[in-house]
Amino acid sequence: MKAPPARVFALICAPERLPEWNVSVAHARRVTPDEPVGPGSRAIMSGRLLGQSLESETEVVEFDAPNVFVTRAIRGPRLTTRFSLDAVEDGTDVKVDVMGDVPGGAIGERLAEGFLRRELTTSLRRLQALLEADAQESIA
Repeated sequence: MKAPPARVFALICAPERLPEWNVSVAHARRVTPDEPVGPGSRAIMSGRLLGQSLESETEVVEFDAPNVFVTRAIRGPRLTTRFSLDAVEDGTDVKVDVMGDVPGGAIGERLAEGFLRRELTTSLRRLQALLEADAQESIA
């Protein structure tokens, strides 16, 4: 992404900004509004996943700004999401790993993997566009 790691990290970590780029999230908020995001902080999100409406709560389990941000769902789909950011010549290389259990056994896993991969690809494209728009606004 054509933005420095600190800017990418700040956007990824802000629960209130998730609906702007994560296609699965319609609403998000911090459980404790004035608490900074860091280890143990929590967020509640609502949206759609695999075609179903849901609400989930996540907890930050690893926070190493601006390189690593990991959340684990404590309510809702039991997913752990790890963002790894590395500075590269023209911005930031972002790697995302999503792990967890989905219902439906091996068939459910294959269906969910394809769906989640598409959603994640779309979300990362939206994140890139948002970072570029933010950069343009700060230049103007």
